[in-house]
Amino acid sequence: MTSTAQAFAHPREDVARCMRRLYEHGLTTTSGGNISLRADDRHVLLTASKFDKGTLTGDQVGILTLDGANLTPELTPSIEAGMHLAIYRQRPDVTAVVHAHPVTASAFCCGTIPLDCRLLAESYAIVGDPGYAAYALMGTPELAVIVADTASRHNCVLMANHGVLTVGRSLTEAFDRLEVLETAARLNLITRQLGGALPLTREQLAAIDAMMGR
Repeated sequence: MTSTAQAFAHPREDVARCMRRLYEHGLTTTSGGNISLRADDRHVLLTASKFDKGTLTGDQVGILTLDGANLTPELTPSIEAGMHLAIYRQRPDVTAVVHAHPVTASAFCCGTIPLDCRLLAESYAIVGDPGYAAYALMGTPELAVIVADTASRHNCVLMANHGVLTVGRSLTEAFDRLEVLETAARLNLITRQLGGALPLTREQLAAIDAMMGR
């Protein structure tokens, strides 16, 4: 193991643990999704491709520089490496990025009805209003630019006909946002089945914004 790999052994395991948790909670598939962590001001840890997301280990998390150099050549970086790195360049406040395919929230990436996160106070407090990123082929520089631009204004992004991406100041915050977004998507479906929803009022939303400091 190189000295760089040794230095990042614990945070690499943290990334792998977060991915296993995504899989265990049914928020992604065996081959789907990717997670990254800004390890310091020069390095990003990113889940490698071609591994089972349900059993991912720390040594299956790659080490990249912020300009994209792969310091773990034995691993193939995720196809979405460019997207993660573009977000870190746009958002110096972001430490973690989670991209996955939770089924219900992803349905709103494919449909014509917007996902309303203003039904529960928790959803609005944690997620806010998600952004929508136009479709581009996965793994392309075009997609990286589109998603990074959307993520510059939103902490949760619905990627058209693709999946969901969330950012945070920690892995826990990014994971929480994705999980709450999926819960909000389920609530949207359930309230429609019940005949409609009673969203938070403008005044109630403003109070939550003030509480969250935004």
